[in-house]
Amino acid sequence: MRVVESLGFQFIRRALRRSIAGTTACGIALFLVAPNAPAANFCPAVWKAGTLPMNFNPTFMNVDTFERDGGGTQEDLVINSFFNAQKDPTGTTVTGYFERDLVARIRDIANLDFNTFDPNTDVEILTDLAGPPDKINWPNGAPKAPDGMLPFQALVVSQGFHVAEPPGRLSIINLDEPGYPEYIVHQSTGTDAGGCVPGSEDNDPRFYHETLFIDMDADGLKDIVTARSSFKVTGAGSFCFFAGELVYFKNPGAALDPNTEWEEHVLFGLPYNPVGPDLSLDAHDFENDGVPEIVAAKFFGAGAGIRIFGAPSGQLWSSIDPGAGINARVGVVIGSDVAGLPFHVKIVDVNNDGKKDVLTTNHQPDNCFDVTQDPIPGQVQVFEQPAAGVFNGPWTMHVIKDNIRPNPTFPEPSAWPGRLAPGLAQPIWPMRVYRGWVKPWIVVGGDEASKVWLLVPKSRDPNNWEYLSSVIFDINDAYGPNATQTLLPDTDIAPGVSISTIGSPTIRYDSPWITARPQIYIPVFEGRAIHVLTLRPGAAADRVRCPPDGALACPAP
Repeated sequence: MRVVESLGFQFIRRALRRSIAGTTACGIALFLVAPNAPAANFCPAVWKAGTLPMNFNPTFMNVDTFERDGGGTQEDLVINSFFNAQKDPTGTTVTGYFERDLVARIRDIANLDFNTFDPNTDVEILTDLAGPPDKINWPNGAPKAPDGMLPFQALVVSQGFHVAEPPGRLSIINLDEPGYPEYIVHQSTGTDAGGCVPGSEDNDPRFYHETLFIDMDADGLKDIVTARSSFKVTGAGSFCFFAGELVYFKNPGAALDPNTEWEEHVLFGLPYNPVGPDLSLDAHDFENDGVPEIVAAKFFGAGAGIRIFGAPSGQLWSSIDPGAGINARVGVVIGSDVAGLPFHVKIVDVNNDGKKDVLTTNHQPDNCFDVTQDPIPGQVQVFEQPAAGVFNGPWTMHVIKDNIRPNPTFPEPSAWPGRLAPGLAQPIWPMRVYRGWVKPWIVVGGDEASKVWLLVPKSRDPNNWEYLSSVIFDINDAYGPNATQTLLPDTDIAPGVSISTIGSPTIRYDSPWITARPQIYIPVFEGRAIHVLTLRPGAAADRVRCPPDGALACPAP
């Protein structure tokens, strides 16, 4: 089978070379870039594959490969659920919880039958199986640890956020042991020793959003790298900000113990550096020296923007010791005054010129009210690395999707920020074989814009950064007009909410073959469902009719 696949791959590679190098567009080339159609009428070929109802609010998701019971491997969809808290009328105090936060999975999604799917039997809860007191708190991400990093299959869970009452933490779920025991990496204390001191180390609890897995000290074991933040709500619309930190936790190897925290190393942050990252991060070895650089976003508070961090020249990350004056190298990619508040970063070669770029989204308010004003709209941005080196800017900014605004904040907020958009952006290729040969398409989650967009390049020219944009999913289209602005009746599950939020879509390819097409999994938070789209041709009735783009109008003053 490997020989057949290899020969087929070689054949398609030769076809791609002829097609891409050719001066005239033939069938395969037309499939890789947007057709010559008016931007307002562009609607790519996407089909509805099905809908998965959930018994909880789906948020962040990821697809990973796991060992199959009885041998072999399978792809599972990992799903997080958070923000199941009730608050007082000011929106600042948690008064109770109507459902626990959790991490779950759907096994073997390649063989999933949408017609017989049952959330009561086909969704497996992985966390807090022993019952209260529950430990999982606002899980932001739960990627699978790389094979060999730990002595068992595991998910690494980043937890915590400002409205959640329990303190944040980093933990590991052991998937090979009955009961899926949780191993601690770092547990925030939840103390507030210094009161509200903006930028102070005393502002706790810390929380985490994303993790990377990198061997930081060359001991042969991958460590956990993350950006962390903490800020607390001190009153209606009043925030106390923590500065943010870039930190890694050393893999304990044979000393791994469920109740022992991992050794912590702060690479950039307080008390020496007040503008450490606090949200999203990605890594790539831009300098080709075996030690990757880290691109990370600071979203909260002063100094927001995207920066690139590197180990000291010729040294490992583990050599950093700010107290001894051994510091990380730092370069500025962009500041928030130019690009808005950075929400997500992904390192990918967007224009297919052989050099990695930084694909980002910002996270901007609706611009409807005095407290939600910002002249910079939501955008999908690409930053092209400087010719003089990644630490020697400036990075060149390209906006490939502009003028994104969330649906108007409802009811009108008394303080910033209100609703925000967009969410994350991630690359896909219309067929697996095209990866590395052509420009990627881009899937953009709208977050509180309540949409998902598919961006398709207009040209194969690396110097052309134009993309056509289409809405391929809209909550108001799927759930009825103005669903995002209509408060639902109070229930035990969803007290006084609107169906308004797209979680973070995730991508998988529908077979292991080079001809595989992408599937797009779209979590609708308040709708308690995951909508699945596919680029594999289906029935005419299932073809996506792209709804109009644009945000709902601001309410009349």
